[in-house]
Amino acid sequence: MSSAVSLEYLESLVNEPNGIAGLNSSGKLNPSVLPAGSVETYKGQFATTALLIVAFPVGSIADYAYVDATNSFWYWNAKLVVPTWVNQVITPALYNALTTAQKACVPYIIIP
Repeated sequence: MSSAVSLEYLESLVNEPNGIAGLNSSGKLNPSVLPAGSVETYKGQFATTALLIVAFPVGSIADYAYVDATNSFWYWNAKLVVPTWVNQVITPALYNALTTAQKACVPYIIIP
């Protein structure tokens, strides 16, 4: 036994909860239709880490920003004893001191 689904029915599901995610004018998914935390959240570019912290004193695990003073990306690490923004560029000694969970929160770049 076969069944058919009408085009009208499918179109009625676009951009509806538990429906079909629609595309924007560029043919890409609109991030607002994706589940929270499924996409990294870029917070912007800041001259210093102090300005980043003033703008975003608290973050989510996927948040990141670029800091001109360090010429690198900073990520929110919620697994630290005191959650904070951390530089992705890290020395081997500092990296080795992190727990496995802390290391997993940030795409660290280890430098000598």
